[in-house]
Amino acid sequence: MKEERIKETVKLQIEMIHLLHKNFSKAFHQTGNSPYSLNKNQNKAILIIGGVGEIMPTNLGKCLDLQKGSLTSMIDALEREELVCRRGDPGDRRKILVSLTEKGKAYREWFTEELEKNYSEVLNRLDEEDIAAYRESLKTILDTLKKLDGTA
Repeated sequence: MKEERIKETVKLQIEMIHLLHKNFSKAFHQTGNSPYSLNKNQNKAILIIGGVGEIMPTNLGKCLDLQKGSLTSMIDALEREELVCRRGDPGDRRKILVSLTEKGKAYREWFTEELEKNYSEVLNRLDEEDIAAYRESLKTILDTLKKLDGTA
């Protein structure tokens, strides 16, 4: 019984990922007059780092599914743009932490507003009842993902 539910869940997740990309990825790329020409992974990194405050590069790489070399290049590029900074972890000198600079925080705020506008255009195709149901479903999915991650 559990195996059948898992199989069905995997199929639903694959279909969901496809539809999420189809409906929302375009909105993710259609931001207005950006002060920076960041790629998709750089924008995702800005959102992730800003959401947690500071993060070790290894954990950021896991979130973005990037190999160490690609991750280092990406962080270097964001550092050149003065959007992120690296600093040593005061609790463990072997660790490096990445955080947003003031410019990075301002960019994240601007980018989040742009995403909100673009996502709103997509979601406006639904009626209020469907939007409420979608929002509740997202909350459930987020709670489940946090359990899988061990952060719930």
